Amino acid sequence: MTCQYRSDFINIGGFDIDIKGWGGEDVHLYRKYLHSNLLVVRAPSRGLFHLWHEKHCADELPPDQYRMCMQSKAMNEASHGQLGMLFFRQEIEAHLRKQKKPKKT
Repeated sequence: MTCQYRSDFINIGGFDIDIKGWGGEDVHLYRKYLHSNLLVVRAPSRGLFHLWHEKHCADELPPDQYRMCMQSKAMNEASHGQLGMLFFRQEIEAHLRKQKKPKKT
């Protein structure tokens, strides 16, 4: 999310309209601002929020855009703990199988 003067947005060249599909346009815009003579301030505001919407990472996206899309989904769709459980699922399942085996006496 970004808040900016319309005149700054126009003078900086706006969004890169050559980017197709999901993502990247915000990163390019931010880089344009960083390389300009304008002051960039990143400040949280209680009044701003991002309305949730489903993200679809299309197979047609170039690798860099697809990676950014998947990273965004990971950051916003699941907790750190949930992602860890998915990543270590095989290790966890192997442990549980070992626990279920009857112990020889």
